[in-house]
Amino acid sequence: MPASSETSALSRTLSVPDVVAITVSSVTPASSVFVIAPFAIAQAGTGVIWAFALGGLLALMFALCYAELGRAHSAAGGEYVFAKRVFGGLAGYATFLTVLAMLLFIPPVLATGAATYLNAALGTGFDSQAVALVIVVASYGLGILNIKLNAWVTGACLFLEVAALMVIVVLGFGHAQQPVSALLHPQALSNGVLSAAPWALVVGAIGTALFSFNGYGGAVLLAEDMKCAGRGIPKAVLWSVVLVVSIEIVPLVALLVGAPSLEQMLASPDPIGYLLTAHGNQTLSRLVSAGIFLSVFNAIVALVIQIGRVIYSSGRDQLWVPGMNRAFTRIHPKWQSPWLATLFLAVPSAALSFSSNLSELTSFTVLLILCVYLVVGLCALFSRVLRRDREHPYRMPLWPLPALVAVTGAGYLLLANLGAASSRDIFILVGILGVSMVLYGVYGKASPAFQKL
Repeated sequence: MPASSETSALSRTLSVPDVVAITVSSVTPASSVFVIAPFAIAQAGTGVIWAFALGGLLALMFALCYAELGRAHSAAGGEYVFAKRVFGGLAGYATFLTVLAMLLFIPPVLATGAATYLNAALGTGFDSQAVALVIVVASYGLGILNIKLNAWVTGACLFLEVAALMVIVVLGFGHAQQPVSALLHPQALSNGVLSAAPWALVVGAIGTALFSFNGYGGAVLLAEDMKCAGRGIPKAVLWSVVLVVSIEIVPLVALLVGAPSLEQMLASPDPIGYLLTAHGNQTLSRLVSAGIFLSVFNAIVALVIQIGRVIYSSGRDQLWVPGMNRAFTRIHPKWQSPWLATLFLAVPSAALSFSSNLSELTSFTVLLILCVYLVVGLCALFSRVLRRDREHPYRMPLWPLPALVAVTGAGYLLLANLGAASSRDIFILVGILGVSMVLYGVYGKASPAFQKL
């Protein structure tokens, strides 16, 4: 039976600023710039600015979809609830497992990339896998604490994170050495020589840019923790995406403008470290590295909070066996958090930190994110049509144009990334769909709570 007792309900203690702080922290703009953006720089060269600008525009379209759906279909389950209510049970299960896989992969991806900055800050040589394991385990430990406390902690860490990025902004713009044309006309290294970058490379990097921005939609997962979830959800989503895109693009522009040599910067495996070395000093470089490491840790704590809400919702909707459903809806009497639901992915996520290939983890996570975005875009496109019985108090401007742009963008990028994906990644995606069909046939159809969503 669905949990209906008072102890099974989440505590509504968060304001819109609290939700924005947790949401932006889960995106972790600093680690996105330092850990994820270098992949886009290596791919598109100075065209990374165009990729991030186009990715930011596309992210805004997705944010409008999240805002409307989050208001109309408010629930801690987020995307899978949207899919179930608009397209039916099987779509809900498939989306749930895809989101679950995405939330499973993102923490170890971020944690693995953080080891470089810990070593740079301390002057040590810690093993990246060991560092990632400690970060993931500690983040899950903190994620089960009271969410109001975590909102304050993540907010404070976010302030330090932005301060670290401001160092890049000041150094880059304060030592501007590259013309604006370097940004307007994409350039990349070809056989060690700087030349015009094909726009196909720029478009290909948009998926990585979306990964860097990903997480603003997580505000909808905190709907049941908000005091004013009604009008607050659209505000939290839209403020989150605006802050994330702004916080990430400005330092990237400063990075390119301030590079003494574009050739050397693009050839460097650590382009931001190159800028710090060129214009800063060893102490400043260590302080910034410490800030980036802290931002990654902060991000994973925020992600763990969101993971707990998704699993909690799935237990309440009876997507699992009865014993697991009861465990996932259990609220800790002191911390007021769904602590067992929050810890559900701790072990497999920690195990993934032993993967030594950060690039492969990143590329597969991009595929999962694009799958989820495609579903969200489709839900926003058809929710008003297929669910006329459900009120849509917040309506995105110029509907259905933003939803059409979101669907087209996500669909195109998904096909492009699938074309370059490994057979293993495609096999996993097919496996998720297959498992969804089995679980829905066994549990979904028999779940009164899931069917009544």
